[in-house]
Amino acid sequence: MKFVQHSVRLPLALDRALRQLSARREMTPYALLQQCVRAGLASLSGEQTTSQITGEIAQEIGALAARLAHSERLAERTLFTACAAYTYARVAAGPRSDEATLTAEINAAFTRQLQRAEDS
Repeated sequence: MKFVQHSVRLPLALDRALRQLSARREMTPYALLQQCVRAGLASLSGEQTTSQITGEIAQEIGALAARLAHSERLAERTLFTACAAYTYARVAAGPRSDEATLTAEINAAFTRQLQRAEDS
């Protein structure tokens, strides 16, 4: 296959968007630009099929689902840490308790907060 070289001038905003998207997709800006040109030409000529569009949408939804799952795990870990800090502070202010009681109180506070979050 023979290649032809073209010079493309992009506005600064498009260049920034191209570089950010290429970094997220872990590819070079040049490879992404070629992909954009192919997709643009296919859409202008009517050659892009619905299966290609559906595949792209499914890929993006999968990426969003993975990010959402990561965010949920992070939020639960943060909530657990906050419950542990609250319980330790409460115990430090009052009478001493053993490790088993402390762990039970932390888990109970964590469960209560999760139930409140689900009710909201």
